[in-house]
Parts: sequence; structure tokens; C-alpha cells
Amino acid sequence: LASSFGIATAASSIASANADPSIVSKLQSPLQDAIAPGHWIGQFIGINSKQETWDFPNDTPSEVSKAIVGVLEGLTDDRRAKLCMPELDIATANDQRVHVLTWTKLEWLDALDVQLKGSNSNNDVDGCVAEVKFYATGFLPTNIPGAPLLNIAMAWFPFGSPGPRGEMLQDFRLRALKGLVTKELAAKHVTPDLSV
Repeated sequence: LASSFGIATAASSIASANADPSIVSKLQSPLQDAIAPGHWIGQFIGINSKQETWDFPNDTPSEVSKAIVGVLEGLTDDRRAKLCMPELDIATANDQRVHVLTWTKLEWLDALDVQLKGSNSNNDVDGCVAEVKFYATGFLPTNIPGAPLLNIAMAWFPFGSPGPRGEMLQDFRLRALKGLVTKELAAKHVTPDLSV
């Protein structure tokens, strides 16, 4: 993570994909996710948070939810490492919302939050609009005892999450995930040629 002022930096490696969260992280992550102090200011200045609207005109919210879950569950260790999220937990997955906790190798907790709704007012099969957010939940990783409370004190401190190729991490992750979800949904619509 790097401060927008260049004051504090910490490097994260993406070489290994085995980042089973520590006991401390597992205990603190639900609270850290619920309060997400790293997102309080980050959502307005966009350096550790990214929000997009994805439109799926041929798919229902339920189909999009299943595709997102399928993509996340199907990520190889190598792809998880490249996305800097070697460990993840799908906390909620239904036809209205998908919420996923992701940990980096060094146990920073980020959250993917997707709100799903039908494209028309009746929530019919006429498509799905997904409001997608990927954001850092705090300045300090969740393996530090007291991190959720310390992150509240640090909420005012702007920090960024640099990703590969000079891109911000959340931008990189959303671009990659959108491509994978779109591909997953497109494969569902392909009808095999049985005339062979």
C-alpha cells in the first residue's frame, strides 16, 4: 500500500498464492468488513476503491450472481496470485447481492461488493445491472491485533493500492473479473452444434 503523499509504503508480493488468513485475521475480518474505515474516504477519492456499473442485457440477476460465484470459485492459484487475492471468502451470494472478502498475501482485507437488479422495473428476465465495488477496508492488515480499531484512527489517512502495470489494484481486479464474468455468461448462451 502506498500513501497518496508517498509517506508510507508497504510492498506486497504476488509470488505465492497460499495466504490462508491467520487466526487474528479470521477473528477481526468480520468487524473490519462491517466498518471498512479504509473505504470511508477512499470511495470519494478513488485511490483504494473502484466502483463500476456492469450491464448484462441477456442475463437475470440470479444468473449473474451464479456467474460471479463460479468465476471466483474457479480461479486457479496462479490467477488468484496475479489478482493479489490468494485467499477469498464468499460471504453472501444471492440474486440481489454478492459480497466477497479477499485477503492479500500479507493479509490486507479488501471487499468485493456487487448489488444486482433487473434492468427493468419489474426485475424480469430483461437483463441485469450490477453495481460493483472493490475496495480496501483499512490501512493496516487484519493480522495486526486491534487492526479494525487502529484503522478507524487511520481512516483520514489517504492511501493507494498499486497494482500490476502501473494500474491501481482495484481497477485491475475489476477489469479482470468483468472479463471473466462476461466470458462465463457468454459460454452459457452458446448452443452446441449437434449436427456433426
